[in-house]
Amino acid sequence: MTEKRLTVILYGCDRNLWRGGSLAIRVSDLFASGGPRLLYQGKSDESTLELRLELPFDAGQVYGVTFSAPKHRPAWQLIRRRDFIRPVDNVEGDDLVLRLMLVPDSPGTSDLAQGFDRLRQAASPFVGRHGVDKSTFLTLDVAAQMACLNIEAKLRETIFDGAPLLTFVRGVHHIAVDRAFVFFDTGLKARMPRSSEFAGAPGHPAPGNLADLPGHPDSWKHTRFAEGNVQLSFSRDAMPLPGDDAATMVHSADVDIDLGRGLAHAREWFENNVFKPGHKTNQALVYGLLYAQGILPRYVLDPAADTTARAMPRLRTIAPPPTRARAARKTVRRAPRRARRTKPK
Repeated sequence: MTEKRLTVILYGCDRNLWRGGSLAIRVSDLFASGGPRLLYQGKSDESTLELRLELPFDAGQVYGVTFSAPKHRPAWQLIRRRDFIRPVDNVEGDDLVLRLMLVPDSPGTSDLAQGFDRLRQAASPFVGRHGVDKSTFLTLDVAAQMACLNIEAKLRETIFDGAPLLTFVRGVHHIAVDRAFVFFDTGLKARMPRSSEFAGAPGHPAPGNLADLPGHPDSWKHTRFAEGNVQLSFSRDAMPLPGDDAATMVHSADVDIDLGRGLAHAREWFENNVFKPGHKTNQALVYGLLYAQGILPRYVLDPAADTTARAMPRLRTIAPPPTRARAARKTVRRAPRRARRTKPK
């Protein structure tokens, strides 16, 4: 059995180091016989720590690790043997660095409007000619605004055939609280079956509240991560891009981010540790998961008071009072001392 080492760095939702006090640590074997089995539990007051795992990784094992704090959603990660294999040379290592985020149960969302402006500055197709305008964005539920920014970031950082998936987006039809309905270039769907990083998945029926959209039965899910993979479900047939001439043909697509509930053997662990009462699945959880994947949506959440390095009050240097101007002194110069005369002997 080879020892594996995890270096874990914990952050608050403003992307600054965690300073919110003690964290409860739990490590579980998700595929143990009879259901998930707790292997380790402990506490730490540090934002950076090292875990040494003397555990087997030779038979498809998946271990779940969580870091919990009061009034926060737990930072969590699924650990597999595949996570220790370096993609550059396809060689297995013994070390893994995780950057995980704890998000408050009710984080502040004061930066969402500025997040939209950043999409516009970056010329994102989500807010382009056939995308969402700012007035529409501001009327969306907060969860839908977060979903818009989260999904845009996920498509921006997911590479397909050497290009970000975002470059295939031709427009946005609707943003819901957990998904986006977008229009993709027709060339994307034709290339999906040949991709080694996407696998077939069940599609979705027509959305009941959007009568002008079809069903999306042809679906593929990214397989890079154990959780938090993007799923693209396409319409069966292509259609003209709404608001454009008929020459631009697109596929309608239902885009969402899977949080790992599809891992049947891990469902119990997810329900008890991640989606437990008071920690329902929402876009704040997706935001933290994207950060663990190295993906940065173009907004930040507001942390709870005194829980991160930036949110904590800092000592302020108090400048000394200004010195009073000294009264001008009149300088009297003494005449140079005369050389002494030598007395005659």
